[in-house]
Amino acid sequence: MKAADVKAEINERIIKALSEGKIPWLKPWTENGPRNLFSGRSYTGLNRLILGLGPHPLPFWATYRQYLAAGLQVQKGEHGTGIIYAGRTVKTETKTDKNGKETENKKQIRFLKAFVVFNIAQTDYIEQGYKLPDVKENAHLLGCDAVIHDYTDQHSIKITAGNRAAFLPQSDIITCPDIGQFRTSEHYYATMFHECIHSTGPRLERFKRTDPICFGSDTYGREELVAEIGSAYLAALTGIDSSAVVQNQAAYLQNWATAIKADADLVMYAAGRAEKAADFMIGVSAPVAVTATGTDPAEGVTA
Repeated sequence: MKAADVKAEINERIIKALSEGKIPWLKPWTENGPRNLFSGRSYTGLNRLILGLGPHPLPFWATYRQYLAAGLQVQKGEHGTGIIYAGRTVKTETKTDKNGKETENKKQIRFLKAFVVFNIAQTDYIEQGYKLPDVKENAHLLGCDAVIHDYTDQHSIKITAGNRAAFLPQSDIITCPDIGQFRTSEHYYATMFHECIHSTGPRLERFKRTDPICFGSDTYGREELVAEIGSAYLAALTGIDSSAVVQNQAAYLQNWATAIKADADLVMYAAGRAEKAADFMIGVSAPVAVTATGTDPAEGVTA
């Protein structure tokens, strides 16, 4: 299976979920999100989104070969789920000048590689008596205010009351109506998380402070989805129910379905950057890439 085919399939599934009234980026951002059964590492970015859309109650996934090595067999008729490994390799070019002197030039090349994984529920693990790792109850250890203020204090971002919610990049200010003006506290915190994710943009080089980001532009659409997914991630970490926050849901879902159809790379771009932005806010380093070997895809790599 080619990476391009996997991307197309993932987008189709996400668009289908949106058409059915589901918001794909609300479900996966929990402690019990999809992870590799054997390494224990969580899938990230786009891979976490697509595996989180599945119907399986257990969060454990692996490749066909990994199951075989553990003495397990994928059941007949089961279909795997395509995921993407986003990797980098270094290409070295040697050039010789007119005096015969050689110089080396190293260049990083990005590549995508497709893998197929199966959920543990698609195997004979019960018949084989295979003991699964414990699935912990979700632990919400972070307070909403602590997440927001620890981050904004550390980066000298000013929060001011205003009639609208926005991040002003040139002045490094987040404006937001007072919490009492929101329908619920969940609405307030989801909005603040959204704007905080925007504020990571210039810090993580998604855009420059001086870049004009016009409503309706490709840059605007991408940055909005980064903020949407990042806000959902932070909501899961702090225990607020962000699914109750979406207003005018039908129009919201249709807007994203239309945007994803128009930009095939939108979800792949946004999912990875959103997770990186949220981790940056709470002080977690970006996951280290694992080299794919054919039997163990880079389950920790953000695609």
